[in-house]
Amino acid sequence: MTKSFDDAIRRFYKLYTSGLSLREIEGLIKRDAPGIYEFYQRDVKQAGRDAHPFSRGVNFVGSLFMAFLLKLTPARRMFYSLALFVFIYGFLVGSWIWGVLGFLALNLLLAFELADKLTARDDLEVAREIQMGLMPRSAPEDTPFDIACYSEAAREVGGDYYDFIQPVQPADTTLIVIGDVSGKGMGAALYMVQVKAILRNLISQHERPHEILTTLNTQLKQILRQGSFFTVSIASVNAKPELTLCRAGHMPLIHYQHECKTCREVVPGGIGIGLPDHGRFAELLEETTVPFAPGDVLLFYTDGLVETMNTSKVEFDDFRLKQLIEANAAKPAREIQNAILSALARFRGAAPPLDDITLIVMKVK
Repeated sequence: MTKSFDDAIRRFYKLYTSGLSLREIEGLIKRDAPGIYEFYQRDVKQAGRDAHPFSRGVNFVGSLFMAFLLKLTPARRMFYSLALFVFIYGFLVGSWIWGVLGFLALNLLLAFELADKLTARDDLEVAREIQMGLMPRSAPEDTPFDIACYSEAAREVGGDYYDFIQPVQPADTTLIVIGDVSGKGMGAALYMVQVKAILRNLISQHERPHEILTTLNTQLKQILRQGSFFTVSIASVNAKPELTLCRAGHMPLIHYQHECKTCREVVPGGIGIGLPDHGRFAELLEETTVPFAPGDVLLFYTDGLVETMNTSKVEFDDFRLKQLIEANAAKPAREIQNAILSALARFRGAAPPLDDITLIVMKVK
């Protein structure tokens, strides 16, 4: 009897602790809970500042509860309210039967919601696999650079985009593309797929990055919904070798110069696609030639890298990024990338990712 009881206790303990780690518990408190709170807070009505603190508290709890109810489907909302009423009624009148019935009904509803979430997660995993399949599996080798690239979505899918395209004309040319659709999640990912398709088509029709981005702006403005925008940089590398950069509102190119052992920013003019430009997009867009020498490092990245926050809400920022490049510039591109990602992970700690992160490290051979 005692052995059976001990076995039952061990099975019960194993059921709830299998795969559980301190890091997972920390993530639940520091990452998941704030994210869920932010999700519901969007629909919470704030009480006036002159209201009594108790009234503000009651109003907040009530509004948060209503926000939760409104996230349920009408049928489940009614089922939940009825189950909650039965549970509270059983508790007040001291009836275990009504209390247990209400408790079971609430758990049944929880099982429905969990099944929906797991189904949606499976769909998102498929979408993630498809999106990652649209990214290049490896960097081109027939360039004057040793190249390493990385992309990580803040959610299952994201709006960051990078590509290496070698057009038929002009020959011996490689285009390096990196872009960022505003927002994150499924909406940004769908825009990203459209951008890739349009961009691939435009590159077969135009040679210079300025021409490609000007035409892309015209076409994307007809697709992007109001408030959405797309920032992108295109660099053209030819056999001379020579790199020509054009930037539509994207993050600066960081250029580590081996000769002077320091980083500089290359920031040609340009405005994001979809932002108000008063018809001056092409006029504001600049092309610049970036000279480079053996040992130099070029870094393309999206804003999610430098805007990553730790648990104290401090940003990683470009100063830390440049220091990392300078400290690791003698290494191959892959090791420079790994050094950046390792430092970023240590800096972020248990804080949740706020935006997609993409970087392309190019070390001049």
